[in-house]
Amino acid sequence: MHSGEYVDDYERKPISRIARLVPRMALGNGEELADFACGNAMLLPVTYRLVKHYHGVDFSPDFIAAAKRRAQSLGADNATFYCQDIIDFCGARPEAFDVATALDFSEHIDDDDFVAIFSAIRSSLRPNGRLYLHTPNLTFFLELLKQRGILRQFPQHIAVRDAGHNVRLLERCGFGRARIKVDEIPHYNVMRAVHPLRAVPGIGKFFAARLFVECRK
Repeated sequence: MHSGEYVDDYERKPISRIARLVPRMALGNGEELADFACGNAMLLPVTYRLVKHYHGVDFSPDFIAAAKRRAQSLGADNATFYCQDIIDFCGARPEAFDVATALDFSEHIDDDDFVAIFSAIRSSLRPNGRLYLHTPNLTFFLELLKQRGILRQFPQHIAVRDAGHNVRLLERCGFGRARIKVDEIPHYNVMRAVHPLRAVPGIGKFFAARLFVECRK
């Protein structure tokens, strides 16, 4: 599922969907950044000049090959890629990173895998290190229609969650609730136009399309 045509389709997706998240990360030029489930390294062009080193991790050989091509085209010599299981990768690198990103990934895994993977990611963060998670919001009206079978869900999206569900799982991974911050943000496509309706009392929760979560270790 995460190879071949799926990878080719990702090559056509605009970087703007990721670029808009970077200002929320407050990256520093001395920081080591690990991009988990990095795919074709869509995050790389908008971060490699901001950090000391970019580490991209993905289990898909096709995605890693695409990521390496992107790095080469950019001349990003501070990028390294690993075709590896996330848990194994983190187990070999305790407290190695200042920043971890998991963008458009957690909706691809069930709760048990979420806890196992994000616990491992937490172990790879240095004290006060930051995890940034970006994912669809289950309370968004389109996601609710997909959940009810009225609209077709992406086959890779097996576990779209709401904010509370994400927070509870992150707590199980060892992140303290007081160190988890959840922002409800607009969609990256034309559906961003409905985000102002988020302010409407009573129904606003149905118009926040995406979640951006910051966790500090």
